[in-house]
Amino acid sequence: MASRSKRRAFAGKGLAIALIAALFTTLFPGFVPSKAQAEPASYLLSSNRPAYASSTEGNNTANLAVDGSSGTRWSSAWGKDPQWLYVDLGDTATIDKVRIQWEGAYAKAYQVQVSTDEVNWTDIYNTATGNGGTDELTVNGSGRYVRVLGTERALANYGYSIIELEVYGTGGTGVPPVTYGPDVAQGKQVTVSSYEQSDYLPPGATLPENAVDGNSSTRWGSNHTDDEWIYVDLGSKRNIGRVVLNWEGAAGRAFDLQISDDATAWTTVYRELHGNGGKQDISMYASGRYVKMQGIGRATNFGYSLFDFEVYDYVDGTPKPSYPIPELPSPSTVQVGKGSYLTNDIRMPQPKYPSYKTDNVQAPIASNDWWQSLLIKPLSDSIITLPLKSKFYPQGLGLLNPGEGWINGDGSAVNADGNPDLYFMSTNINANNMETRVSGYSDYAVDTILSDDASAKMKTTFVKGSPYVFMEFNNPNTAEIFSSLITKVVNGNGETVLQSDGDTFTGDHIGIQLENQSGDPAGGKEERYYGIFAPEGTVFKKAGAKIKLQLGGGKGYLSAATMPSLTDLNQFHEHAYAFVTNTEVTYNYNEQTSTVTTNFKAETEVKRPGFSPNTLQALYPHQWKITNSPLTSLTYPSIRGTLKVREGNQFTVEDHFYGMVPQFTEPTNAEYNREEMVAYLEMLKTETDNNLMAADAYWQGKKLHPLAMGVLAANEMGETVYRDLFLSRMKEILVDWYTYTAGEPDYFLYYNDDWGTMYYKTSEFGANYGITDHHFTYGYYVFASAVLATFDKQFRADYGDMVDHLIRDYGNPSKNDPLYPSFRSFDPYQGHSWAGGYADNDSGNNQEAAGESLFGWVGQYMWSLLTKDQDFRDAAIYGFTTELKAIEQYWFNYDGDNWLDEWKHASVGQVYGSSYFFGTFFSGEPVHIYGIHWLPTSEYLTSYGLDKTKAAGLYNGFVADNGGPEREWQHIVWPIQALSDPSEVLAKWNASSMQKNEVFNTYWFVNSMATLGERTKDIWATGWSSATVYKKNGTYTAQIWNPTDESVTVTFKNASGTTGKAVVGPKSLVRVDPTQNTQVFDSWIPWNGENGGNEGGEDGGDTNVNFALNKNVTVSSTEEPFVGNNAVDGNPETRWSSGFGDTPEWITIDLGEAKQVKRIKLNWEAAYATAYRIDVSEDGTVWKEVYHTQEGKGDLEELAVNGKGKYVRLTGEKRATQYGYSLYEVEVYGRD
Repeated sequence: MASRSKRRAFAGKGLAIALIAALFTTLFPGFVPSKAQAEPASYLLSSNRPAYASSTEGNNTANLAVDGSSGTRWSSAWGKDPQWLYVDLGDTATIDKVRIQWEGAYAKAYQVQVSTDEVNWTDIYNTATGNGGTDELTVNGSGRYVRVLGTERALANYGYSIIELEVYGTGGTGVPPVTYGPDVAQGKQVTVSSYEQSDYLPPGATLPENAVDGNSSTRWGSNHTDDEWIYVDLGSKRNIGRVVLNWEGAAGRAFDLQISDDATAWTTVYRELHGNGGKQDISMYASGRYVKMQGIGRATNFGYSLFDFEVYDYVDGTPKPSYPIPELPSPSTVQVGKGSYLTNDIRMPQPKYPSYKTDNVQAPIASNDWWQSLLIKPLSDSIITLPLKSKFYPQGLGLLNPGEGWINGDGSAVNADGNPDLYFMSTNINANNMETRVSGYSDYAVDTILSDDASAKMKTTFVKGSPYVFMEFNNPNTAEIFSSLITKVVNGNGETVLQSDGDTFTGDHIGIQLENQSGDPAGGKEERYYGIFAPEGTVFKKAGAKIKLQLGGGKGYLSAATMPSLTDLNQFHEHAYAFVTNTEVTYNYNEQTSTVTTNFKAETEVKRPGFSPNTLQALYPHQWKITNSPLTSLTYPSIRGTLKVREGNQFTVEDHFYGMVPQFTEPTNAEYNREEMVAYLEMLKTETDNNLMAADAYWQGKKLHPLAMGVLAANEMGETVYRDLFLSRMKEILVDWYTYTAGEPDYFLYYNDDWGTMYYKTSEFGANYGITDHHFTYGYYVFASAVLATFDKQFRADYGDMVDHLIRDYGNPSKNDPLYPSFRSFDPYQGHSWAGGYADNDSGNNQEAAGESLFGWVGQYMWSLLTKDQDFRDAAIYGFTTELKAIEQYWFNYDGDNWLDEWKHASVGQVYGSSYFFGTFFSGEPVHIYGIHWLPTSEYLTSYGLDKTKAAGLYNGFVADNGGPEREWQHIVWPIQALSDPSEVLAKWNASSMQKNEVFNTYWFVNSMATLGERTKDIWATGWSSATVYKKNGTYTAQIWNPTDESVTVTFKNASGTTGKAVVGPKSLVRVDPTQNTQVFDSWIPWNGENGGNEGGEDGGDTNVNFALNKNVTVSSTEEPFVGNNAVDGNPETRWSSGFGDTPEWITIDLGEAKQVKRIKLNWEAAYATAYRIDVSEDGTVWKEVYHTQEGKGDLEELAVNGKGKYVRLTGEKRATQYGYSLYEVEVYGRD
């Protein structure tokens, strides 16, 4: 018997209870009594229970029909009858009401049915005259499962769509709800510390009263500070049993709930230190008139924002919780050399707390990988291992093989997505209480537990690159598989089994063929294949759309694999019992060959004797293209390209490191103009005169980088005034950031011990709250620190350990560091870094800026060369080489075989675990989409041009997408174009519209490419790794960087053997012929302590040899007896003096043979030159100017120059006195 109503029924209060309550209130007007808990006769049983459907349209999955939201829905496939949706109540229940809220696509004819076994269904309601809207059905039935079976659609072209299916009654596994009564805070007076009144907000958007208006779409929002609060006046003292805080995104991470009788004296009854927002339903037992949320620490950069602040009376018979109030952590400063950082400050921005883990998972904890959403959410976002994509749902673990994906309508994205092919669940788990916990992880695997209590009811191991997932159930009779998509099930002989409900098959494995929607907006289906592998003697039973398992022999293990074909079942069966227990990635850099070898190893436990101990591993394109490990013929299409399968627990890949240097030597091409370059250095000076510091460390890094590059360029030019000024500015920035002073608002670093990570207070992109982008930001800092420390040894001694902290945070080679995880940002199997801290997106983790990711390794590499830290160096080489290969494959598709044919761009903007996108987080303009991978500008970018034609293709692809050449970001685009065509860049050079602090660097880069030609793989450096080789018109040139205090030997090789050697002196950036044996050194003038220096730098090369000493001298004139030879006799008491005329006077020194002149010292007597020039010549006839000034200062002048000659001539052009020109000594330094 059933009845149908379009109205909702309401029950009134019992008369006796109302009279008693009224009498008590009259006698005691200052007190509101507790409410008595009445056992509800019927209550909602279906909320958030597992739900299953015959089909799904788009992302409108079955669980959305029981999620309590009117904004979501289930919808079936279109144009097909019948279709069904059912909910699992967890246990047998007595059902007296069913409420169906239809979307527009409703059922004209349908039945409501109950079942105890998901096979046999009994109608408790049916109609052939459905008219949509909301059906409230009074029914009478009993069962664990309640199904709506649609047999005739109201809209012929569509399917069935249910917004909410609500089942009422008693029983099931749900706990009868406590009836708390009304929200006693609603409509009451509230008082707040502040409410936000920013210009971008509409009027009234954050008013205090919004939190208690009963409308969950309005909110109160505070100012953006920590110690904000809100309290509500309940009107009288009440026994309080529950407080509900419904947070907007700007939640409280740390806060107190406080009670007061007078709004003056407050008692803390609850303290939250790890809030993650959402709706917090907090039971309590306290009495008071006023209830307050006192903020301590925010979960975001914004303030505190509450949709609802609800308070409910205590109900008699319910628990009376009393919470211990933990002490707030005490901030402390950790001293590191002369540097320091802050820790243990709850008011600092904090990442999401890793709540969902077992006790054995302790900090430091890996972040920025592919599985961390498991740590911060009760279930998870998508876990993308490829070829599989997995996710935990209320129905259990969903598996999907999404294939290569599909392109969206406008061609801007490719997504490998869709609804699960299969679900795996343990029936002894109550879905209302279940959550996942991470129980362990290794280099490319993670172990999880799905349970509703502390026991491990269902364990799952996910392995990157594995076609398998490995499961263990604590009760072998509870495993089940759900899929409404199955078209065939076969046994090991290929025979069809489990065709009808109730059919059983006893064995140890089955193959499943199914058909799922492809996810393509154009429609279409894909056939997919899975193998299910169980203990011997397992009973498989078909029950509707489920396969229920009784695992054989009381053993609880089960593995499942996606297969290329159903005919592969037995091959997968052979390897299915090698359960992966650990994974490890090791690497080795061979200095003698410049090769990087990476080994991937999976350790296994064989569950059944007689089966293979070897697992199957699917290699990504960046792996299989450089492996010599044998592969099978098995392949999978994927979002990353074709995956190829290895049969075995190990495989090895080998790549080549072709080197990098921090900056180019000075260009020598005809188009290069030194005076123009000096003007651009002046631009950098002007741009940083009053614009030095930035509170966000990422943007501070953007200021550090041009200064560091400017130091190196100015040093090559001998422009020591600019160099030293830039060094002093870098030091000012870095010392401030590497030192914490109590109370300072910005420019310091903070260590969080929940995860084991260091970050900064202000971050536009979530480096603090989200653990994002650390490798981007810290690469700038480490690179700049390496440059500064090259010239300032004391800085390295004082702050070097702080630099090490940054490297340990993002690029740590150690697996035993007590403070930081190993390789936080780098995914060793994927081959590249991830930007997001939690991978909390159903497309997986993401990374946008490929160039900045590479530059993190560049910074680490440059620091390791200076400090001679081999572990850091080898890690940086491994990371850079591997990530460069991955970028070539997945960002640029250099080989042309990884993207869909429909993808028309030459680059992607963002790579996700299961998608790629032509766009950025900040712009959709092609110049930004391409350019975000082409910055920062530094010599490492030439690695994109190791194949010149592919670098040209990148630029040409940009021009095509841009509708013509670049109109902005020239400082980023032109270096990339110069990898293949520097002359074209120089022909259109115009600095007027460029970013001023980057003009010099772009000019230097483009002219360097014009000088050197193109990067080449023909010859490479070994022995000392900081070298790169270029080729122009068949001639090879190498650049070598040696920042250390000792000479190094570089051996150059090609495919045939050794081509040449170079011995490079200390503190040198030099250019050599890699086909010859050479001995070279540089001569840097040390940083002399001006502009904040500390004389920490040292001369490089043989700077103690004065080439001018006692050499032959000729002069224009002499004031007797002060002859020319006095200026080179090494005696500071003697001097040369010219005649006293106004004509230019000169002194020429014959060095005896040609020298590379790098430095000249002038010791003037009082009669000095305010204007003079210095020239060099190899024959005494043709002269080249190497120095010219109009601002001579006299006394002792030390000049950095760069020129080669046998003769050095100084010409005085303007006298400082009425006399001539007079020099005690002229000293010339350099190299042979």
